Amino acid sequence: MSILNFFNRKSDGAEFAPMMSSLMGTPELPVESVSEAEQENTTSKGNTLTVSYATGWPIDVIYGYLHKNYEDKGFNDAMVKSDLTFKEINMNIIRNKILMVVREINLNYDVMKREIETRLETCNAAGLITTVADLEKQLSIIATHKVELERLERDFRNNANEASVPLQSYECGFLRGISTIMMSTPKHSALDRQATTMPTVNSQRATA
Repeated sequence: MSILNFFNRKSDGAEFAPMMSSLMGTPELPVESVSEAEQENTTSKGNTLTVSYATGWPIDVIYGYLHKNYEDKGFNDAMVKSDLTFKEINMNIIRNKILMVVREINLNYDVMKREIETRLETCNAAGLITTVADLEKQLSIIATHKVELERLERDFRNNANEASVPLQSYECGFLRGISTIMMSTPKHSALDRQATTMPTVNSQRATA
């Protein structure tokens, strides 16, 4: 759907549905609800995707990823393999996927900005004052969102503030899984294994 058609509609959020559906097509990183207003969209494969909007702009996708709690995933991964290297690998996968989405959304905003600027020149030449004011408002929103995206990306890379939720929740879940494994292991099992492997005094004398 053309981005230009967006400005001829009354509802801003509806126009971003196809764009946001394509950005959120990664099943491993489902988007958390960030608003009570929900809209169902159909992807190219025919699957229904429920997207929750806060602003109706592409930045909502990032908010959704950063609101996602990965504690259960971390716990389940620890049950599979309670190795710290395995934990770091999975955390890097989450980090790289979210950073990839950030870059893609930034590119989408850049495309939108160029389209709006082109139309703005046409409307200025035609003397469409009301449309020009609306387009300038859209450019202002895009500039604000670009600044916010830069801040969120910086915080996410530094694992700071609200952007730390995905990685910290995963780590918390993974450590909880390790703790569960340790608690479920009998304390005397290590002593039993040691007793079966060490020869007794009588056996040593018999051998001698």
